[in-house]
Amino acid sequence: MSIDLHRAPPWRFDTPEARRALFRWWLRDPLHGLQDWLPHQAFRLLPTSVTSAVGARLGARQVAGRPGPSATARETLRLLRPDIGEAEAERLVRAHWIHLGRTFAEFSVLHRLWREGRIEVAGREHLDAAIASGRPLVVAGIHVGSWEALHVGLGALGIRFSGIYQRLPNRFRMRIADSARLRSQRINGPGVPLAPTLGAVFEAHRLLESREAALLTYVDEFVGGRVHAPLLGRPLRVEGNIARAVRLASQTGAAVLPCYALRLGEEARFRLTFLPEVPVGTPDRGRMGIKADIAALDAAIEGVVRAHPEQWFMLHAFRADR
Repeated sequence: MSIDLHRAPPWRFDTPEARRALFRWWLRDPLHGLQDWLPHQAFRLLPTSVTSAVGARLGARQVAGRPGPSATARETLRLLRPDIGEAEAERLVRAHWIHLGRTFAEFSVLHRLWREGRIEVAGREHLDAAIASGRPLVVAGIHVGSWEALHVGLGALGIRFSGIYQRLPNRFRMRIADSARLRSQRINGPGVPLAPTLGAVFEAHRLLESREAALLTYVDEFVGGRVHAPLLGRPLRVEGNIARAVRLASQTGAAVLPCYALRLGEEARFRLTFLPEVPVGTPDRGRMGIKADIAALDAAIEGVVRAHPEQWFMLHAFRADR
């Protein structure tokens, strides 16, 4: 039986799954939500630099507190940086958790980042060229650095964009994320969130064709236990956001720009970088043409991930056998 984590389960006690669903909805999720809500509200009262520093302290605890994911991060580092030694690998794993601690704490202060001059822009000429061409725009986001700073930067640059968001399992955590993003949008410019429904891809196609909004899609997403991109030696599959981005760009004539917001140093400062456009062929190019376009986009994001593995959100989730 499939259970919608954002809808109250029926009052049933006849199966273990039904009992677990009730426990989760009425007890576990509210408690976890409260544990997140209290620090989120407290961080909003602190200066941005202090909030980020506290997040770093909390993130450092994860090195020992999450031995399984830390072990996975070390395995991924062997793929990304086979030349480094054990000491450097340990430093990067620790830096990874500290970065994530900062990133999640900074949810509380997203609305301040642009206003406080904490986001600089690189590769603006690639964005300007795509806009000047009059074509739709697909921003191929990468979870390197702060994906939320990426959202802030796009809005502040006047890019009206849509994005198919991924629901968090806990409804209270989802509300915290939504409220933080809404505060930022009110100041930095609105996005157009698309619920992850069966019709979301069709709506994204409509928005691109009408030039109503750019499409932001994260091509290194984690779904069903698999990080779809970069491949890092795995066989190419025509699936996931990276394949959808290529197909939508092909169907609408959109320009595809990889983009990420790298953290600069040990604080809440970022460089929003637009990489050169990745050319995508026409719809009649066949399956081999689609694969070639996916491989080209994959290669562009792989270079970013290899250069900054400690800031890649998926470092502790990537599995080479999936």
